[in-house]
Amino acid sequence: MRVRIRAAYEWSALLGDTSSCALAKDGRSHPAAKFAEGKAAALGELLRRVADDTDPGGIVASATAVKIRWSNQPIPVTRPDRDWEAYRAGGIQALTELSSQKELTEHQGTAS
Repeated sequence: MRVRIRAAYEWSALLGDTSSCALAKDGRSHPAAKFAEGKAAALGELLRRVADDTDPGGIVASATAVKIRWSNQPIPVTRPDRDWEAYRAGGIQALTELSSQKELTEHQGTAS
């Protein structure tokens, strides 16, 4: 799925020469990188749900199911966390964009 590749590239570009783990351990907030990571993670989850021959309607249904799961997932921290919120927002945005028929038409046949 080309959109997953683009999301991973965006995430990598934001990380520079470090890893997500190193960013998380430095104690500072990195919402832009977490947003891109969320996009890549959500699209990866979607890829695991669909087969190569899934029709656009099936992709939309799967994307919607993943988006609902991401939207309903509670933030696993005791206080608000910008990075977690950015991660979840990135995933939801990626799935919302993919759910549009125009986006699926552009990427039809590339869900492998």
